[in-house]
Parts: sequence; structure tokens; C-alpha cells
Amino acid sequence: GTNGGVLSPTPPRLVTQPWKSVAPGTNGGVSWVGLAASAAGGIAMGLVHGVALLPLTTTLSWTVRWQEIAALSWVGLWGGLGGSLLDSWLGATVQITHYDPVEQIILKRAQPGSTQLGLSILSNEMVNVVSTGATAVLAALCAKPLLAFWS
Repeated sequence: GTNGGVLSPTPPRLVTQPWKSVAPGTNGGVSWVGLAASAAGGIAMGLVHGVALLPLTTTLSWTVRWQEIAALSWVGLWGGLGGSLLDSWLGATVQITHYDPVEQIILKRAQPGSTQLGLSILSNEMVNVVSTGATAVLAALCAKPLLAFWS
């Protein structure tokens, strides 16, 4: 979802400083297209999860089954959007980005004349693991009471 932001007609904004435009690919950069793609992906995951559970819920009425699908889609929406924002926030704050101001491109490694954004605490892979794990736990914690409320 977040990688869908490169299709945005407008430059991404830094999640920690939304008034500041950044180059596409900058850690912590977000766009409306990327956020919408993340939300849509979350809804899709919620729908798939809900539909996959249908064979296990044959004793429930179709009303309850549809409510569960809706609840899981709702959790998916917020999980996709929240996970994307968490990933971007971590990328902007604890992941280093090397930027070449002359060529206006993101670099894999520091080079002479490049500038650095963020701290060198987590790698990109570590940011992905932390944001995915935290989002999954939070989504699971939110899904249970929501399912109980709607059932």
C-alpha cells in the first residue's frame, strides 16, 4: 500500500512534518494515494479473513456472519491505515535516509555530499517487522471486542 504512493501526482509529505514535501521513496514520506492504497489493502484483508471464516461459522445466522465480515473489514481498514502511518513514522524517526540533493534521489548508502534524515537505529527490514507486529497485535486486540459488540 505505501509503495502505491509513488503513483501520486503530488509529492509525498513527511509524516512528522506534513507541511514539508519530500522526494518519492523518502523514509517517512506519505501521500494520499499511498494511504488510500493501504486502507484499501486493509479492507481487502479483512474481507478475505471474514470470508475464509464462513465455513467455520455455519451454525450462525447470515446476519451475524455478515456482521463479522463487516467488523473484520473495519479492523482491516484501520489496521492498514494505522500500520502504514506507523511504518512511515518509524521510517522518518529511527531509520536513516541518505539523500543526494544535487541528483534529488534517495541513496542506499551515504555518499560524499549526501544529507541524512532520521536516526540510524532500525534498518528498513526492522521497521517493517516492528510496524507489522505492532499493527497485528493492536488489530487483534481491537477485533475481539468489536466482534463481540456486533454479534
